[in-house]
Amino acid sequence: MEAIGVNMLEKQGEMAIKHNKDVSLSYLFFTFFKIGLVSFGGHMALISVIQRVMVDRDRTIENDKIMECIGVASIMPGPLAVNVVGQAGYHLRKTSGALISTFAIILPAFLFMIGLTWMYFNNSQSVISGNAMTYVGCSVGAIILAAGWQMFNKEIGGNFTKRIVFAVSLVIMLFTGNYIATVLLLIGGALVGALLDIQTNNNTAGMAAASGYGPADKDLFGNQIFNKFILVLLFLNQMLFFGNATKAMDTGLLKLMMVFAGISLSLFGGGYVMIPIMESLFVNELHWVNNKEFVDAIAFSQATPGPILISASFIGYKVAGIVGAILATISIFAPSVFLVIVVSKYLNRFRENRLMVNSLTGVKVVVVALILVSAQKILITGALNWIAAFIFGVSFLLSFRYKISPVYIILGSVSIGLVLNQF
Repeated sequence: MEAIGVNMLEKQGEMAIKHNKDVSLSYLFFTFFKIGLVSFGGHMALISVIQRVMVDRDRTIENDKIMECIGVASIMPGPLAVNVVGQAGYHLRKTSGALISTFAIILPAFLFMIGLTWMYFNNSQSVISGNAMTYVGCSVGAIILAAGWQMFNKEIGGNFTKRIVFAVSLVIMLFTGNYIATVLLLIGGALVGALLDIQTNNNTAGMAAASGYGPADKDLFGNQIFNKFILVLLFLNQMLFFGNATKAMDTGLLKLMMVFAGISLSLFGGGYVMIPIMESLFVNELHWVNNKEFVDAIAFSQATPGPILISASFIGYKVAGIVGAILATISIFAPSVFLVIVVSKYLNRFRENRLMVNSLTGVKVVVVALILVSAQKILITGALNWIAAFIFGVSFLLSFRYKISPVYIILGSVSIGLVLNQF
C-alpha cells in the first residue's frame, strides 16, 4: 500500500509538472493583473486570492509550492506577497515568469496610485470614497479565513505533532504579532519538523517531482556570474544606504533608485514596520515630501489594491515626475524579489533530501497559523456592525463552500459600500 501511495504521489508530481509547462506568460500576466486589481490589504489577502485562483480553480501551481514560497518570503526582506508572486512566477516559467508575474501584480496598484497622485498634485478633488471601502475588509478577512481553514485541513489534519506546533504558533502570534516572534516560530517549526520527522506521508518523491520548471525557458537567474554581479551591487548599495552616504548625493534619479533599493532590502516584517522609518527618511532627512504629503501617500496606498509600499510611486512622482514614480516602484520591489528567488532556487536543490522535506513541512504548519492570524487582524480593524457580519458570513460561504472567485466577492463588497454611500 505504501508503494502504491508513493506511485500515486509521483504521478501527481508528473501531472503538476505538465500543468507548469502548459502555463503561458499571457496566463501569468492576466491572472496576476486581475488578482492585483482586487487585492486590497496586500499581504495574506493577496496570497489567499492566489491560492483560490491558481491552486483551487486553475490548478496551475501546487499548494505545497505556495506554502513553501510563504515560508521563504517570511524570513527574507521585502513585501511578502510580492516576493511570493515572484517565486511562483519563477517556479512556473523561470526568469520570464518571475518578471511578468511581478510586473502584473504591481501594475494595477501603480496605475491607481499614479492617477490619484496626479490629481492630488493638480489640486483636484479627492476621488477616494472611504465608505466604498468600508466592507472590503470583511470580505478579505473571510477569504483569508476560508483559505487558512482549507490549508489547515490539508497540511495539518489529524497529525498530533502538527496540531501542537500549530496551536503554539497561533497563540504566540495572537499575543505578540511582531516580526521577531514570527521568524523564531518559522525557525522553530523547521527544527521540530526535522527532529521529529514530522512529514509522515512519505511524499518526498511527489514533492521533488512537483518542483520542476519548464525546461524550455531561459533562466537568467540561473547564471551564477549574473547573480553574483547583482548581489555585489545590492551589497554595495546597502552599505551606502546604511552609512547614510546617499544623503550627500544631489537629488537625482540615481539617488532615488539607491534610496528605494536600500529600503527594499531593509524591510523585515511588512510595510507597516517601515512607515516610521520612511517618514523619518523622506520627511525629516531628505525633505522629499512634507508630513501631510507622506500621510496622504500612506492613505492612498491603503485605498488602492496591492502592498502599502506602492506609496513609493507617490514619493517618486513628487521628486521626478512619472519617470521618478516608475524608478521608485521598480527599486523598492525588484531587489527583494531577486534575492528571494535566488534563495528559493538554491533551496530547491535539496528538495529530495528527507531532512529538508521535514523542515519545510514544519515551516508550512507555522505558515497556516500566520495566515489565520492575518485574517483575525484584518477583521478586528474593520467595521463592526450587522452589515459587516452579514457580508463576512456570505463571503466566507461563497469562498469556502462554493469556491467563488475572490475577485467577484471583493467587487461585491465594494459595490455594497458604494450603494450604502449614496444613502
